[in-house]
Amino acid sequence: MPKVELRRLLDGLGEILDSPTEDVDKQSKYNFSVSAATQPAVKIKHENADSKIFPPSTGITDLQEKLSAAKQQTVLEAFKQLIPEPEAEIKVSSLSELADKYKSCQRCSLGKTRTNLVFGNGSINSRVIFLGEGPGADEDAQGQPFVGRAGRLLTKMINTIGIERDDVYITNIVKCRPPENRNPTPAEISCCLPIIKQQLELLNPKLIVTLGNIPTKSLIPDLPGITKVRGRIMQYENWTVLPTFHPSYLLRNRSAMPLAWEDFKKIPELAFHS
Repeated sequence: MPKVELRRLLDGLGEILDSPTEDVDKQSKYNFSVSAATQPAVKIKHENADSKIFPPSTGITDLQEKLSAAKQQTVLEAFKQLIPEPEAEIKVSSLSELADKYKSCQRCSLGKTRTNLVFGNGSINSRVIFLGEGPGADEDAQGQPFVGRAGRLLTKMINTIGIERDDVYITNIVKCRPPENRNPTPAEISCCLPIIKQQLELLNPKLIVTLGNIPTKSLIPDLPGITKVRGRIMQYENWTVLPTFHPSYLLRNRSAMPLAWEDFKKIPELAFHS
């Protein structure tokens, strides 16, 4: 590895580390609970054994079954409100159409807390996609991916391998910022995977560079941690995948920069010469 190039990266990392920090490490716990609704007791006044309330042909057992069926129907209707029917995927022919389709997305609760949906940006003719975890505070405010400290480091690393940031495409596995920069939940990731898949189909890149554990395991489940799989060439459907460290991890762990640099040096060959 040329020492001068690694030194440029480390110097750039030092500049970014000296800049104002943003909170990227807070974790918050969210508990989801459903409280069962209790129904008031039904009291039926009996006048005599031949009352119309309990006709001989029906009996108390039949009435209990009807009440039970009514309760089940009520529960089903309640769950339909909580879990709406999945919307049909509408095929689109361009990234701009896809972005417009999801600009008001409310598939999960992140749609209620975000400022902006961060769809992604870059060249529509890119041969490489960088896939991060999720928007941070700066990204949520500006509606663009990787614009904070981690984004500045990512740009420096892309430039160091001889590629301009405008010539690649950058996006995240989830499109809305998780509150307090917590990790996205499996359910939130699941809601965004159809969007990612459509982005990949429209861009059809030669290479996907996954940045960190979450985007890597979202595409290829059951892998060990990023420290064990980084730099290994993998396959997701029709696309080549190269996992490496997330830039925010490198900001916290400067000693991992030489390993990330080894990974990044593989990108030009995999994306442009294979």
